[in-house]
Amino acid sequence: MFHSCGVLEPGFGSFGGIVALALVAACWSPTPTGACRMVVADEEIRCPYHPIDPTRHNVVFADLADDAIRAADVGNPDSASSDLVFDPLLADLGWTALATAFAPDLRRALVMRARPDCPPYTGSPGPGLGCSYGRITLWLAYHDRTTAEWVHLNLARRGLGRNSEAHGWSTWLHRDLALFNGIVFPDDGGFYTRQEENAAQVYALRFHTDRDFTIEPFAPDLLWRADCLTGRVNAQPPRQQDRCFDGQRVSLVRRCYSEPLHPETWAWWNTASADGAGGACLAGEPAFRVPVLRTFVMELDASCRPKRPFAAMLPAHVPASGPVQRQMGIAPEWGDMLSAISADGRYLAMATNMGDPRRPGDNCAGMNINLRDPTNPMSGEADRITHVCELDSSLRCIGEPVRLGTVLTPPESTPLPGFVDLFSANGFSRHVVFSRRWSQAGGAQINDVVRVDLEAGPNASVPLRFGRNAVAILPVTSSR
Repeated sequence: MFHSCGVLEPGFGSFGGIVALALVAACWSPTPTGACRMVVADEEIRCPYHPIDPTRHNVVFADLADDAIRAADVGNPDSASSDLVFDPLLADLGWTALATAFAPDLRRALVMRARPDCPPYTGSPGPGLGCSYGRITLWLAYHDRTTAEWVHLNLARRGLGRNSEAHGWSTWLHRDLALFNGIVFPDDGGFYTRQEENAAQVYALRFHTDRDFTIEPFAPDLLWRADCLTGRVNAQPPRQQDRCFDGQRVSLVRRCYSEPLHPETWAWWNTASADGAGGACLAGEPAFRVPVLRTFVMELDASCRPKRPFAAMLPAHVPASGPVQRQMGIAPEWGDMLSAISADGRYLAMATNMGDPRRPGDNCAGMNINLRDPTNPMSGEADRITHVCELDSSLRCIGEPVRLGTVLTPPESTPLPGFVDLFSANGFSRHVVFSRRWSQAGGAQINDVVRVDLEAGPNASVPLRFGRNAVAILPVTSSR
């Protein structure tokens, strides 16, 4: 179904989960479908319209079998049925699909995409500029009712900038306002080569019509920090499709390079010992300290403005800094990341970096688990283990976040959480959904999706049959 792509290069790119998705996307060999057509090369693609039905669909995911984006109902975990939403583009047009976030009216979506065959950046502007040098880009999909098509537009060529990297974690404050994290350099300029230059920020996509929109930093007077990298942003759904509400909550992940140098806030990458000694894990790669990732929760006012500046925000949780939590994989990142907030704003889910609990004294151990290439024992990405907490009135966790259960040894990775509420005659139950990945030398690789009923307990995980061989499951929430 897909094969190893060979050597996996370490780097400073967006979070390891994205790197994993991009590499998986580049490795399968889907069958051409001919369903879509390129209107403008690497900029506009049109495909048949396949609707999302809020009565039958509450999640979307990327199907590794054919590169399609599909929708399903986590309330039917034993059903293998899912419905096509976005046709695959990889085989015919060269662009792969990753995580997808839908607007509350279900007529617009933001999709992480990459073109695996795009010429890479080599230190100066080159032929890969038109497809952003193979980096993650963000595409808008909107429903053209006059032609009954999904129209896909590459935002890197529609206002963001071609020499950009849209780390791609997007969310919708309401129908006409979306947020995402990304970093932009001039088309004729360079790109980051050191981790402290990777300072992705929060951007806003504001709509006037489907094709008339602006891209700009979101609340830069309150949130912009040139010394910080911004990770996933995730918003509480709006109560009305076309506006924010006072008190609407948004989680965001950040690490700051101006962080004071303490063992609890910085960790060594690519050293055999956690104190920076003992030689390199990856021969030929540098060793350096990496600041911790923290998750913050902010509230907006009715005009969609944060109520306080980032400088006044406290992290929702102080990330654990034990030896296992500091064991990084080939992507230099650790702490609490990939966070999501529940529909009622009361609960927060985070994926915490963890290495191998069997080897707490080996700082290289994270590179030996969750292998990208099962034939390369040093291609591991470490784990991202989902934890959940309830928030207090100060937007901080009440007590320590609860770890959602894992079942394999070493533990499977459970990144990219999201909340789905299931309703029945007896009320509703709150579930967390996430991707699950396990890859070790000599073992069958696992890529599937799971739900956990929080009322039944952190170990009440149920694999979703429709999501076997799938990644990047994300909730779909519609509002009136």
